[in-house]
Amino acid sequence: MFFFECEVYYEDTDMGGRVYYANYLKFVERARSKLLANIGIDQRNLLEKDGLFFIVKKISAEYLSPSFFGDKLLIKTHMLDIKKATLILGQKILRKDKTLFDCEVKIALLNSRGKVTKLPNEIVNKMKLFFDS
Repeated sequence: MFFFECEVYYEDTDMGGRVYYANYLKFVERARSKLLANIGIDQRNLLEKDGLFFIVKKISAEYLSPSFFGDKLLIKTHMLDIKKATLILGQKILRKDKTLFDCEVKIALLNSRGKVTKLPNEIVNKMKLFFDS
């Protein structure tokens, strides 16, 4: 399990003072980027050196409870599955022990022509090593 903390800023909220729904997707994206960096996958280098980059292929999300300006949030990310060219992750956003947002996201790796490509063994091995330990 990977943990990422973030704080809700005023700019993250809507007219009602709640976190604007699309910003939950930004929070979980940040957590995924930090996860990759934490396990030694440099996304910028992957793009510049190999012409490879990750995209969200599919996401299923449930908004369970609102979050507000000043809240301290914890994003938990866990591996659900690794396929030939995709990673499937589960992510939850919590405030203290209360789950506010829950999603399942399928991440695909694309090449410089925008075509889905096989995950390199290095990425698969690093993901498995992190989540299996």
